[in-house]
Amino acid sequence: MTEKPLKPLEKKIAKMSFEDAMTRLEEIVETLSSQKINLDSMIELHEEGTALKEHCAKRLEEAKMKIETIKN
Repeated sequence: MTEKPLKPLEKKIAKMSFEDAMTRLEEIVETLSSQKINLDSMIELHEEGTALKEHCAKRLEEAKMKIETIKN
């Protein structure tokens, strides 16, 4: 099974540290909560936020697996 090529945003997020991704995710949540942006921008931010959430979850899972390996 071949992997689909990464979009520019996905490439950018893949290079981010967990902390940077969380900071950006918090910024997105604040912006979306303000409701002072248009619908198209909201959709773009939602897509970016979803990608950031997945990135953070992946990084946490990787860290968890490393800790489990060290413990055993």
